[in-house]
Amino acid sequence: MGTDSRMILEERYAADPWLLEYYKKNLLEPGWAGDLDNVEFAYIRSELTKSRPLKRRWGFRPSARRLSESQIRAVAMYGVTRQQK
Repeated sequence: MGTDSRMILEERYAADPWLLEYYKKNLLEPGWAGDLDNVEFAYIRSELTKSRPLKRRWGFRPSARRLSESQIRAVAMYGVTRQQK
């Protein structure tokens, strides 16, 4: 699978709706995704900007407007520590 940053998750899994839903759900679990490619990162960042509760679950302040790429990638890889919550 390519990591073209212009590709979106829906395009990547267009042939398999079940797999698309599986990834859409699980990518939003802190610590599940591991090392993100550009498509996965873009999806997570997009969802974080839309949802205050999701930001909180990922260890960000709900009011945060800027979400660091390195922080998003770290939470995707390692999850959220107690200190972040």
